[in-house]
Amino acid sequence: AYRGVQDSRTAVRFFRRSNAEDGNPYGVNGDKIGIIGNGTGGYITLASSTISNYNDIILDDMGAPITKFWYDPGDGSYIPMVVEGIHGDPDATTDTYAPASAGGFQLCAANHVGYSSDFNFQMNAGGALGDLNWLDEGDMPMVSFQCPHDPFAPYETAVLIVPTTNEPVVEVSGAMDIHEEINGYANNNNAIFADAELPDAGSPANLGYDGLFPVLNSYVDGAPTEPFDSSPWQWWDTAPVQAYDDANGTNILATQLTLNPTMGIGEAMPWVDQMVDYNTPRMALALGAVTETTIEGGVRYIDEIFDEVDVASGVVYGENITVIPALQGQPPAPENLLMDVYTPAGDTETDRPVILYFHTGNFLPQYVNGSAVGTRTDSCAVEICSRFARMGYVVASCDYRLGWNALAATQAERTLQLIQAAYRGVQDSRTAVRYFRKSIAESGNPWGASSDRIAMFGEGTGGYITLASSTISDYNDIIVDDMGNPITKFWYDPGDGSFIPMVIEGIHGDPNATTDTYAPASSGGFQLCMANHVGYSSDFNFQMNMGGAMGDLNWLDEGDMPMVSFHGPHDQFAPYTSGVLVVPTTNELVVEVSGAYDIHDEINGYATNNNAAFAEIGLADPASAFGNNGWDGLYPVLNNYVDGEPTEPFDGAPWQWWNVAVTQAVDAANGTNIAATQLTLNPTMGPDEALYWIDQIQDYTAPRLAASLEVVALGPGCNDETACNYNALATSDDGSCIYAEEGFDCDGNSLTVLGCTNSIACNYNGAATDDDGSCDFNESTTIVTGAESVWLVGVTLTGTENEAFAADCEADGGVNPNVALNGLFLGDGTAGPMQFSNITDQTGGLLADLQVLAGLASISFCGDLIRFVDPISGATVILSETNGVWQSAVPIIGPSFLWAAPITSFNMGCGDPMACGFTDFCDLSVMCDYTDTDGDSVLDCQEVVGCQDSSADNYNENATDAGDCNYNGCMDPGAQNYEPGANVDDGSCAYLVSFRVNMSNETVSAAGVHIAGSFQGWDPGVTNVPYVGYGVHEVVIQLQQGTYEYKFVNGDAWGMEESVGDCGNGGNRVITVTGNMVTSGACFNSCDQCPGCTDPTFAEYNPFSASVDGYCLTPMAMGCTYDDADNYDASATNDDGSCEFGSGGSCPGDLNGDGQVGTPDLLQFLSAFGTGCE
Repeated sequence: AYRGVQDSRTAVRFFRRSNAEDGNPYGVNGDKIGIIGNGTGGYITLASSTISNYNDIILDDMGAPITKFWYDPGDGSYIPMVVEGIHGDPDATTDTYAPASAGGFQLCAANHVGYSSDFNFQMNAGGALGDLNWLDEGDMPMVSFQCPHDPFAPYETAVLIVPTTNEPVVEVSGAMDIHEEINGYANNNNAIFADAELPDAGSPANLGYDGLFPVLNSYVDGAPTEPFDSSPWQWWDTAPVQAYDDANGTNILATQLTLNPTMGIGEAMPWVDQMVDYNTPRMALALGAVTETTIEGGVRYIDEIFDEVDVASGVVYGENITVIPALQGQPPAPENLLMDVYTPAGDTETDRPVILYFHTGNFLPQYVNGSAVGTRTDSCAVEICSRFARMGYVVASCDYRLGWNALAATQAERTLQLIQAAYRGVQDSRTAVRYFRKSIAESGNPWGASSDRIAMFGEGTGGYITLASSTISDYNDIIVDDMGNPITKFWYDPGDGSFIPMVIEGIHGDPNATTDTYAPASSGGFQLCMANHVGYSSDFNFQMNMGGAMGDLNWLDEGDMPMVSFHGPHDQFAPYTSGVLVVPTTNELVVEVSGAYDIHDEINGYATNNNAAFAEIGLADPASAFGNNGWDGLYPVLNNYVDGEPTEPFDGAPWQWWNVAVTQAVDAANGTNIAATQLTLNPTMGPDEALYWIDQIQDYTAPRLAASLEVVALGPGCNDETACNYNALATSDDGSCIYAEEGFDCDGNSLTVLGCTNSIACNYNGAATDDDGSCDFNESTTIVTGAESVWLVGVTLTGTENEAFAADCEADGGVNPNVALNGLFLGDGTAGPMQFSNITDQTGGLLADLQVLAGLASISFCGDLIRFVDPISGATVILSETNGVWQSAVPIIGPSFLWAAPITSFNMGCGDPMACGFTDFCDLSVMCDYTDTDGDSVLDCQEVVGCQDSSADNYNENATDAGDCNYNGCMDPGAQNYEPGANVDDGSCAYLVSFRVNMSNETVSAAGVHIAGSFQGWDPGVTNVPYVGYGVHEVVIQLQQGTYEYKFVNGDAWGMEESVGDCGNGGNRVITVTGNMVTSGACFNSCDQCPGCTDPTFAEYNPFSASVDGYCLTPMAMGCTYDDADNYDASATNDDGSCEFGSGGSCPGDLNGDGQVGTPDLLQFLSAFGTGCE
């Protein structure tokens, strides 16, 4: 059996290797592999599908040996019956050998190493599982066919009997115990098909274990009449077996026929049929090859055969110039062209037709256009795109460039602007076509799209675009009629009396947008068109229009592509026949256009009907009842008509619906009245009405689109939509229609089913037609509600104007609990949905919109999920739990996701960084301290005492309470820089210091005496010390308090300086400045004053000398010492100021004594002027 498992897995890897290395010669999908085992093969496949590794074979789920797979080899030891190092691993990817003592021969050869042995599904017919320990929750889906009476492989758990010898071998578990185990898991391994509610032919005897098919062959009254026939699906040729018996002396034939007397193809084939019918849909679901919808029936491109769609949002399909900035006074600018691409989830087809969907909107942004719609994500757009994607198409919902002045004063100006806007729309639609062709050719076809089958759908404004794009063959086709004459409504006078087209190819670009073009230099010269995807075709094959119109019937020609149109005969804005277009934004007239009626009138007037691809094959045409004149393709939208008249004459688009509350919020914010206006035009607007019409659009368009694109087969069949076997592609009724019995569906089920009909209830019954009052909205055992459990409800803030409040709390799915509503979930959920009540908003109105929504919402708690019905949209939102917080998987309000959590899910602390006690942004603010004792709007913990005078030296700009101020400066009144306002002495006082040196004992250098010191950079030649008398030189220098070193220099260079001894420091003099000071005037090169006479009564008196005997020699005699004075005293030694000078004669100015005062006297005076007197 182990070798069988190895071989089964080797076969799996063979296919994967052939895919990778041999060009996939068998055309298989290496990701979808199933294995089927019959009898002994069933033992192999059951083991191969459940054994995860070698230890899984020999050890149970608790890690203990499974004793039946261990043995004593005869030496008293206890070893496994299979040893990985000897017999190889379960995948046969190792080379292993018997022990040398046993011969050393090879027992396993590695095959296809490096490829996975995994597969996805197992079917067993008559086999059993070696041990239930091998089976685990999460194993692959399984289907089993087994006889309850099987005498060899037990149906439950018992000892295996080998048919060859009838000897017992080992205990194994059959299909009943296998499926009982599977169905006991929390997550049924077979859920992929068990939950699909497929018809279960084995249900009468399988206890509801979908996947188990009890083989009750030849049973009478619950007992088998052939108790030894456990494989009724087998048959074989008796002649070769008889020949073998004859040749070998065996009795196989007789024995086998005794065991199975009814053996034969007649018995076997019905059982094979049942096995195929039962297994195929289950295996296909398990392999992901089909969806539940596919199994229930349906034709690709006609029916929705897929359950889900994948949506790639914001795909850039091109770039071109938008005029929106020009409407705001700025130059036109480049803009990305975006689309959302819808594809059927799980589809493997790679050549799928493409539908390009263009939304409505009047060529203006949503709301600016006066409407609640106008985006690629309008409800209608999403619904239609999703439906056709589920039918197998690739569908792209496309934005296009917007912008024109709907408020222009004249109709001519409005027409000019709108035609140019529509032209840009045509360019963008064709750019989208080429985008797909380019992505196929250059990007590996990422969307699995067909380049040969492309259609366009247009709604409203989008319909104008697609109708033009599908009929305009070239630029001239726009502006010139079929006779070559100008279509005058598309020409205008620019103000100079000329007559030119409203669109000029050389300025606005060609209709495909494959040229770069610019405005004339006189108009700014800016770019108006950018070339996109040049070299690819813009052609497509089909056009469907919902409520749009065509710019001019001259554009339409025989041979154009097939078209389907949905249009209200009463449409007030886009005429049903031909008339002037009215823009809903302003209700102003713009330009004459032609609606669906005149378009199809034209088409049906051609010798060859453009719609022949579907109009002439006999499809049922329900629109004929609405009066389409037999023009297949025209669907008059008679919404809410009574006696042939519309009761809602302004509702031209009943397929639209939108969020009223959101629109009302926009109105409130902008002072508009869009919601009320739109509801007045369409009072029955809503999903019920819209989805009805989308059903009609889908059902009518699908077969016509498929036939036009040649993606389905046509032929006779049942063409009655009410029949159980209706075929939308039936071109004629062949009388095969089958109808359900009244009160029952096509499967015989009663159409009246009692149960809970509320979709968010925990016991919701989707099949129920009548509510029986049994709904329960609170069945969770893990979610705590009630008056004692406070809950928080909020929205995520990332991507919104309140993103700052997210404070990184939203990393890894977290939320900020401080931006939330507080409330309770009261009640037990049996009387109706749960409600969020006792709501308080601690955010000060930040969540006002959410408070309204949360207070009205219907809520249920089921298991670990919270279901929430948005009271505005009616959509059901599911909140799932992560780390104690339940959050929606989709945005609920704008980009915000809804979340809810009990208050206990958060750390208690303070999440407000402005409060005292702040702990973390993401902590729940229950411990924040906002105490403000002095009432100054500054919390106590944030008060700062300090100087609040900005002129002070210790000014604190963060001070909230006044403190002492420091004013640094000199506080000594005797200092030169005394500051009366200073209150802190900063050591900056500066004083006048008189430096004196007595040079009496020196010969003073001709360069004079200088001083050098630490206060002036020790420069010997920069600071002169002037002579002041008595042999003393003195200089006054202002110095800041402190200690300085210095020395005098007899000259102006180093080498001429003094050097003092004990009174100095290293030969330098030292002075400590503490106030205004005068040095002693010591002798040059000495610490002491020069010796001399200090007695002022002697002529030798010197006030700067030290008193030393022997220096006072000449007593002083006072008198006049000037010899020219009249009273000159020759004996006087000191002048006492008593000298007197006479007039010097009668001519005092006669200096030269010549008796005249003249020039010679002046010259003599000048020659002596300035000289010193002795």
